[in-house]
Amino acid sequence: MQLTSPFFLFLFFPLSLPLVLLLPKTVRRLSLSLISILWYVLANVQNPQGLVHVALLIFFATVLAYLPLPQRISVAKIRTVLGVTLPLCSFLTARILGEYFPRLYAYPIGLFFITLSIISYFIDIARGDVISPKNPLELIGYFLFFPTLCMGPVLRSKHFFDLTENISFQPQRFTNGIRFYMIGYIKRMAVAAVFLRAMEDILTFSAVLLHPLSYLFLLIFSFLCFYFYLTGSADLARGLAAMYGFELPRDRGLVPFSVAPHRVLYGSFLSFYNYLLDYIYQPLRRRFRGKACRPLGSCLLFALTVLAWRTRPETLLLALPVLLFSLLALCPAVRQKVHIRHWLMRILLTLISGLLCSFFTLGLLTEDPLDALRLAGAAFGNTAPYQPHYIFGMIRDGRYLIILSVLLLLLLPYLYMRHALRKKCSERTEKTLLISETVLVFALFVLTIVFFMPQFPQYATNGMFYM
Repeated sequence: MQLTSPFFLFLFFPLSLPLVLLLPKTVRRLSLSLISILWYVLANVQNPQGLVHVALLIFFATVLAYLPLPQRISVAKIRTVLGVTLPLCSFLTARILGEYFPRLYAYPIGLFFITLSIISYFIDIARGDVISPKNPLELIGYFLFFPTLCMGPVLRSKHFFDLTENISFQPQRFTNGIRFYMIGYIKRMAVAAVFLRAMEDILTFSAVLLHPLSYLFLLIFSFLCFYFYLTGSADLARGLAAMYGFELPRDRGLVPFSVAPHRVLYGSFLSFYNYLLDYIYQPLRRRFRGKACRPLGSCLLFALTVLAWRTRPETLLLALPVLLFSLLALCPAVRQKVHIRHWLMRILLTLISGLLCSFFTLGLLTEDPLDALRLAGAAFGNTAPYQPHYIFGMIRDGRYLIILSVLLLLLLPYLYMRHALRKKCSERTEKTLLISETVLVFALFVLTIVFFMPQFPQYATNGMFYM
């Protein structure tokens, strides 16, 4: 059950919201935990093997967290080591089985984020940054917090328990949550779904005829689908958390037009990057001091980001150009010689980083990562006569792409005007802009439900991809 499915939108969410906000404050976090457990069971009801796998993992983590042990340093280290290594081994095993043997094992939804949550909890406990909740169900609710399981953002335990300490209904927060949920819904079900459908149509015709221009469109569509799906998932999570009574930290890791290309290259969410910095890079930096620590840490962070998506070694081969360009962009000597603030250099860096990211994301979205290389060879080795307008002939549902392009072109002037006016405007003008933006988002949300969702029901119910 995805956060965009009709069952969740029209049944699960309206019934579960009062059970959190209308109960006494002392049991609201417990109620949210029970709702998260119910959501996860319903989301994986068609995957009993994955559900049993996650249940055993959660059971082990909970028993290990509450098991009374002697207060010795060695015993505490053993608890931390077990709390980190076993979830990692469980995740890698599930990834390998789900990728290489899909008929025997189906990868459960959200296992990656459950693994990160368990690791975060045991490391924070070892550091003394968090206190275990009295009720084990509240800890399980953190492991299975459903708004973030579909595609993030990553929530660390010390932040989650602080945020959910005082769950309360606030009208301003609730309306902001509705707005963020609608924005995320539009990004995933209208924008990302259209780009993914266009990709599938081009790949269907790739065995017959593929031109370099078609391959270029394929790269662009893959990156845009990836970007809007991830940012839309983050907006959905923020919106749902705000409606349930607390605010998640802002998470915008992918910046399509950025002065610093490594911001685009460093993975799916800013929160995941910060998670890796806190739990991997900073300990390495304290242990191994020197100039080599930064590139070594960058390589390790990027390798972990890639392996979080695909365990095939070919994926690292596709990620190598991205990593090299990222390290080059971060090199102080290069940054001193290259005037990044110059608008021409800014555009050039954006195009290069976008192209590398597109190539990498195409490898993530195809069944075999090396299909991105094979498609490039087929496209640039094609000498048959080809007309550019044939590209739109490949896309069966090109009308959706045209409608989406028109909507985006109409929105660009409005977004630019809103950004320019918000720099220097009165409080009344700012309220007017907020009201107009809310009305526009609501209109697009209704359009998405009425027009786009019936065309892509499989993306709403099953999702496009998940970690």
